[in-house]
Amino acid sequence: MELVPTIRAHIEKYMREQNLKLQHFSDITGINVGTLSAILKGNRPMSMNQLNQITSVMGLEKGYFYESYGVESFIESSPHWRRLEPYLYECAELCKLDCIQQVITHVTDERSYSEELFAVAESFFAKGFNKEELILFECVADRMRLKIKRTFMQQPCLYPFPSTPKMSDNNYQ
Repeated sequence: MELVPTIRAHIEKYMREQNLKLQHFSDITGINVGTLSAILKGNRPMSMNQLNQITSVMGLEKGYFYESYGVESFIESSPHWRRLEPYLYECAELCKLDCIQQVITHVTDERSYSEELFAVAESFFAKGFNKEELILFECVADRMRLKIKRTFMQQPCLYPFPSTPKMSDNNYQ
């Protein structure tokens, strides 16, 4: 498995190459120096807004780090809806279907965000994000099927089916 540098590693490398101190990088990104320090130390998760601010200052296109952000924030870390929802909208706006699919598949395996995902899918539909909407609706449908199946399999059969007569039985005509 290939080791991919973290977003933090990219930021730190950029700061070294540009000879930027933390305070100066904070000033140009508009992110509080304490917040930025905690992000770079790995003590605080980065918001989508902060990621976009940093990406812009680094001169990279919006969405450059979205795949890495998805992995770092939702697959390698415990996902939180407060970060997940903006991520889905940002990915939808940039048509980053692979990012949405990868994160949604993992998040729904770990937690049930079915109601929230359904609401976002409806919002995507209203905005014309058809491919993105489909990913979410399919995921919600799969989760519901699995939930129903688990519930059904755990319930005792209250009305057992009568045994069917066999051809060898004398009663069978």
